[in-house]
Amino acid sequence: MKIKLCLVVFLLAEIYHANAQKAYIINDFLKGYTLYFFSHKTESETKEYYKLTENQTKKTVLEYGSNELSKPETLKTAKITAFKSIPESNIRVLGDVNFDGRQDIVIHETEINDDGCYTAQATAYVFINTPGNFLTSPSISRLYNDAYCVRGGSFEIDSKNKRIITSSSGGAALHVSSYYSISGIEAKEIAAFEERADALSPFITITGKKWKDNNWVSVSTLSVYEPGLDKVFSFDTKNGKGRVLLFKVKDILYYAFQQNDEYKFISFAYPSSPEKADKSVFKFRKQNAAYELEFNSGPIKYIAYETSTETGIKIYVNGKLSDWKGTAKTGTLAVLANTDFKNVIKE
Repeated sequence: MKIKLCLVVFLLAEIYHANAQKAYIINDFLKGYTLYFFSHKTESETKEYYKLTENQTKKTVLEYGSNELSKPETLKTAKITAFKSIPESNIRVLGDVNFDGRQDIVIHETEINDDGCYTAQATAYVFINTPGNFLTSPSISRLYNDAYCVRGGSFEIDSKNKRIITSSSGGAALHVSSYYSISGIEAKEIAAFEERADALSPFITITGKKWKDNNWVSVSTLSVYEPGLDKVFSFDTKNGKGRVLLFKVKDILYYAFQQNDEYKFISFAYPSSPEKADKSVFKFRKQNAAYELEFNSGPIKYIAYETSTETGIKIYVNGKLSDWKGTAKTGTLAVLANTDFKNVIKE
């Protein structure tokens, strides 16, 4: 009787072991590669093992995890499966992190730990796809983990400007962003900014630093969230210097010039705050089908204009004229003819 009982217990243990252990062969994880995924779960822990092989050479280019799970007898039980049908896996394609045209990978540990982060998370490792194999990057992995460790953290791959952007939130009015260049498997910080919003102002105050000419340079400027603006008239300058924005907040008209660089900060605003609106006066003129909006900042005179064929802004400095033609116009200065603003005089 004891022998039969032991046999039943042994069979149940084998069945449990078989159900707890899973093995997959995945052909659609990353083009040109085959992913082998092995998982073993018990009540106390979860073990995983990943192996990525190159289809053309059959070479193993990445291994991670508990390699004792990769046994010949386990491999025989592996099922060919679509990657999306394995929700429990902790591996994914992260994107082209170092902008070399190859897709990179991130793998999370199976255990969630609370090591002082805003929310408990699993440690992640970023593997860079280099010619011949995938190399783990300590600096990019640290960057990735730190990004999600803080409140409202994010990790963005900015392919257009070839940089990584991490952001966090200190509340509704405070955001912090850092920018990194990537060379091979190394990350280097090139800028860091604190963005502080004011409920009474349309502008966001920017303070921070950026790396320029082998030195850190302090930055103090403004920014706007353009999709949130009630725009009256806007255009890009044909000379590529930036973007003119005329927008309203209640009964106050604002002008802002947004730089055409990777940060899109405001290099000049008029007025720069609601408190300065009374002393920041615009003069609006309508002449047949042409419209002009003039204002002065110190000795510099600005005239934004719109005709049936042209838009732009004229800038007079010490009697010298610069005429910045516009393109990609939205809105119209004609709106000002029938709208009253505290800081606009109609001539």
